[in-house]
Amino acid sequence: MQEGVACLLWLGASRFLATGSVDGKVRIWDSLSGDCVRTFSGHDHAIQSLALSASGDFLVSVSLDTTARVFEIAEFK
Repeated sequence: MQEGVACLLWLGASRFLATGSVDGKVRIWDSLSGDCVRTFSGHDHAIQSLALSASGDFLVSVSLDTTARVFEIAEFK
């Protein structure tokens, strides 16, 4: 299986963005430094889509493994 980014989402007006990858991981990136600051696991297959809650406190990921996961990301607002 090839690795790669399947989807991307800016986290509101912050400097952070989230990527959903073919490896089933969600990563939070600092757009100023280019560093990966957090990696979330839990999916067995590629991430299809990412969504941000209205409050900006939670990130929802949907995967080809037919599951959705909710991750707390309030620290990245």
